[in-house]
Amino acid sequence: MDKKDVCIVRAKLKKDYVFDAIQHYGYQIYTPYKGNSILLRIMREAWFRLKLPYQKIWYNARVRKADCKVFVVFDPLILPDYLDWIKGNHPDSQIILSYENRADRTINPDCVSKFVEKWSYDQDDCKRYSMKWSSPSFFMEYKRTPRQNPKYDVVYVGRDKGRAGQLLQLERELNDKGLRTYFHICADRQFLKFKRKYYKKLLTYEEYLDLLIDTKAVLNVVPEGQRSITQREMEAVFDGIKCITNNRGIHDFELYDKNTYFILGEDSFDELDVFLNRAVKEVSNERIKKFDFDQKLKMMIHG
Repeated sequence: MDKKDVCIVRAKLKKDYVFDAIQHYGYQIYTPYKGNSILLRIMREAWFRLKLPYQKIWYNARVRKADCKVFVVFDPLILPDYLDWIKGNHPDSQIILSYENRADRTINPDCVSKFVEKWSYDQDDCKRYSMKWSSPSFFMEYKRTPRQNPKYDVVYVGRDKGRAGQLLQLERELNDKGLRTYFHICADRQFLKFKRKYYKKLLTYEEYLDLLIDTKAVLNVVPEGQRSITQREMEAVFDGIKCITNNRGIHDFELYDKNTYFILGEDSFDELDVFLNRAVKEVSNERIKKFDFDQKLKMMIHG
């Protein structure tokens, strides 16, 4: 299918590398709602939380006007009524809902109309809600080469999402081992950035990549019980660095290698220094390309 026949609907964060990369791939991509300034976002969220009438006045008219055969909608900020609105304006189009989050943190799949095709990276959610599974994707244009003499041993970059306490404790433990760390914790939403002293500004993806290739390992912390592969875990193997993670499901990742992934709570913390100094196993571009965003999108469309 030609890219001009596909419309992607996705919320856009400030300095959103995923949104920008999808545009670079040549797809039409629009935010689901209009009003992207902080003030308008607060007004819109209050409007929806209070369940005021005429919520459709906030819907992005560009989505309604898009002449496309396929609409791929990513879950953040999406409500069931929004998907029905797209179908009402595009009755003959294929509607796909792609989950970037666990279902318990976003739109409930059971509340979504049956005409919507639901896809998730989380295998447990796929079983629970009878959704189709797709692996996380990687944008090949962002592939980088790590520096020969990295500045850090362990780097963390990400939003709080209720895990700041756990992250700060891990930072202390790593520092106690004499490791060079850099933790860049951001607020969940831009207007909350002054809530905690340790919150830092949002980074562009290029700034994040500069940190990523200047470290031996990236830290990834997932919710308790999660076993699905995440973007951070994929970035590590694609860019040739190591990953420290609490995700025990990493064993099931086809690119898993013990020299690349250290599993918190399973591997001995006393052996972390040895792990960081072992050589990383190189992965061929052919194996990596199957995880490219284009490939994932084609699989969902032709499903």
